[in-house]
Amino acid sequence: MPRSELSSIAEPIDVSATSAVSGGPTGSPPALACDALDKRFGATHAVRAVSLSLGAGRTLALMGENGAGKSTLMAMLAGELKPDTGSVTVAGSVAVVHQELSLFPYLTIAENLCLGREPRLFPGGPVNNRALRTLARAALDRLGVALDVDTAVGRLSPAEQQLVEIARAVALDPALLILDEPTSSLEPSQVDLLHAATERLKAGGTSVIFVSHRLEEVFRFADEIAVMRSGALVGAGPASDFTRESLVSSMVGRELEQLYPDRSAAQPAAEPVLAFDGAGGHGVRDVSFAIRPGQIVGIAGLEGHGQHVVAELAAGVRRLQAGQLVLDGSSTGRAGFKSPRAAIAAGVAFVPPDRRTSGLMLPLSIAENLTVAAAHRLHPARLLNGARERRATGPVAERLRLRFQSMEQRVGELSGGNQQKVLFGRWLLVPGLRLLVLDDPTRGVDVGARAEIYGVLRELADRGVAVLLVSTDMLELIGLADEIHVMYEGAIRGSVPGHSATEEEIMTLAAGAA
Repeated sequence: MPRSELSSIAEPIDVSATSAVSGGPTGSPPALACDALDKRFGATHAVRAVSLSLGAGRTLALMGENGAGKSTLMAMLAGELKPDTGSVTVAGSVAVVHQELSLFPYLTIAENLCLGREPRLFPGGPVNNRALRTLARAALDRLGVALDVDTAVGRLSPAEQQLVEIARAVALDPALLILDEPTSSLEPSQVDLLHAATERLKAGGTSVIFVSHRLEEVFRFADEIAVMRSGALVGAGPASDFTRESLVSSMVGRELEQLYPDRSAAQPAAEPVLAFDGAGGHGVRDVSFAIRPGQIVGIAGLEGHGQHVVAELAAGVRRLQAGQLVLDGSSTGRAGFKSPRAAIAAGVAFVPPDRRTSGLMLPLSIAENLTVAAAHRLHPARLLNGARERRATGPVAERLRLRFQSMEQRVGELSGGNQQKVLFGRWLLVPGLRLLVLDDPTRGVDVGARAEIYGVLRELADRGVAVLLVSTDMLELIGLADEIHVMYEGAIRGSVPGHSATEEEIMTLAAGAA
């Protein structure tokens, strides 16, 4: 970055003083003030002289592409990371809800919510379980969440776990609440609960930093917006001063004329790659639809209504209990694919929704994660061939615009969006790919990276690869899918063509209407 540009964007920006939106009293000390925060990791300049302040009872949306420095900045604001230079002042405690959950699956909701501050029958004595449940119930009530506090967290859906994580932070009554992608797995009604809860917190003087890649939610939640790019603060001001287009342009440093690629011309009629024929089991029933070469088929629905199970059945993660899966006109057998290995052998690949626990091997390198599914082809003699590996992975990294130091870098050190690109790019190295099954593939991925992934998806479809896309993002489904099936209570409630679908139409079906 040129020195003149850096000096101009490193000037302190007081976002609390630039907005007429009501918040803390005029002239009152800010709830948060940071001055010239700077942080390096070796040669990487993660945060560059960032200065900003935030008034009490206000929400700041912190925006930027993955790798822009948002996570490093938030870690310094929360005291989790020490800045190289600069200072942070917060008028009270800070609570953080990280994008990656930190709950203990074998403990109950109540035990997770009160971990480290359990009420005791007497000082140093055993836990007062009745008081523990009362405190947990009160914390959930603040969010309007109805869950049994004696339920083990591991039995909850991803959305319910996210709400428990948020409730744990809210229960601390922080002066500053940092929410990192809190809505990534929530359905619309749960987003409404979170919005109402943050408004109540703000009325009590709590300030909120909100990070999301769902732009419509940014404008709903935020009083102020601050944008980071390449570690620096490149703009800030009232949310009303931004439009969707200007915010995207500020984030990526270029005009983003179209997030979703143009739909291709209609593919010639062809036999389905994979067809569901009365498929059932694991909470779904009588699911029937087909996916043809070059087609992107979307599956929509509110959380817990079976759409994720459909993806797992297609990929061999789960086995059928009723009906059948038909591959190229022939049944895959009474239980469908026997395993993910069998599905991969048939040309079916799967991108799971949780990249960190069920997708990537975080201690291994980028190259190892990219090539794991194609290792038998790249290393036929079971001897590592570094040159062949570099020749194969280089074009994939370039096509997906991965940001990394070297292919030997641990994938766990990458930003969330770049981790997702690695998980996606793994299947670009597999010859004979015929069906790509995607379960919430852009969760926690910024708008620039989404556009790149969407472009590759359309290229694959144009080459004849079929795509099954399960997503909680209705705009993503509408923008990409040729056909959208909407699930309700484990069954397909209705189907709509992607080119003419609306959010209202999808939500009506997802809520159970005919």
